[in-house]
Amino acid sequence: MIRSALGGLARRLGLRHGTARPGGPVAGIDLDECQVFFGYCRIHAYAMLAEVERYSHAELLGGLRVALELEGSRPAQRAAVLSVQPSGAVEFELDALVRRDMPMDRAVLLVWFRDGLSRFPLSAVLPFAQARDLTSRLGAFNTIVAAAAAGGHRPSLLDVGGRARSCMQKSEIYPHCDVTVFDIIPDPGVDVVGDAHELSSHFPPESFDFATSLAVFEHLLMPWKAAVELNRVLKPGGHAYVWSHQSQPIHDLPWDFFRFSDNAWHALFNRRTGFEVVAADMSMKVHLVPRVYPSQSTHPEDTLGFMASEVLVRKIGPAEVDWPVRLPEVIDTMYPTDPPGGAGS
Repeated sequence: MIRSALGGLARRLGLRHGTARPGGPVAGIDLDECQVFFGYCRIHAYAMLAEVERYSHAELLGGLRVALELEGSRPAQRAAVLSVQPSGAVEFELDALVRRDMPMDRAVLLVWFRDGLSRFPLSAVLPFAQARDLTSRLGAFNTIVAAAAAGGHRPSLLDVGGRARSCMQKSEIYPHCDVTVFDIIPDPGVDVVGDAHELSSHFPPESFDFATSLAVFEHLLMPWKAAVELNRVLKPGGHAYVWSHQSQPIHDLPWDFFRFSDNAWHALFNRRTGFEVVAADMSMKVHLVPRVYPSQSTHPEDTLGFMASEVLVRKIGPAEVDWPVRLPEVIDTMYPTDPPGGAGS
């Protein structure tokens, strides 16, 4: 959904290849990384030339220069041209010393090729990099839901943990469904208050055609039990979309329990819990950098994690397993109603 929105914005602005059409010899910038960490800005990108076929490999490699301009001046920086890709795109990286609160809307990437200069505002290229970095199965899920609604049947949809966190009522994107918002916290827009580990105590068996749960499963102490409970309230053939994190700062303590890789979803949604995994993946890449430099010879800046992890599943039958353990038996705390730093994510 977010990726689609960013792509739509890009098309409306007439942007392509991650940039506005700036004129000059460089047709576009494919931004791979742009991050500020403690006042250190790192950019890794690819420049695409307007007439790349005219130049030899050596001319492409030797003819490109780049610099970062911030609020009309150039901070201390260094840049390096790294390679020429088979497509002719020229790979480069740039490191600069900037303020920690570097204003991206006033930063411009200057790219020279031979004697020509092209200017790329970072505020124009960043949305493309963000959109490319965010893969989502939510669109596929929404297509399945819309197809069911188009058949003359008004589907029922359960939104687990769907209160309006981050000022967004996610269930509003399903006006063609009868949506039930379920959450552990009473809140405007929440229809049923309860624990996701006990869904079947709140709803009759096979109540819903569809279910969705966004940024919730990391806060479930026993997500395997929640998967079984979700199976009980879904109709046969019903689909569910679940989104969580693979790498994300700890939040909403003390109720932050798990992180999920794309492969981890198979432990929750499988034949024994009554599901098949239709698709699972991860996106939104992040670096994982230790606070204390490790003694072994490593390059922590090259480590990789993903902020987003998601799965689209389909119910294929009743769950064959159970976990008859109630939350109060294993924990005596409660999800924070007002977590430090605002709503959870």
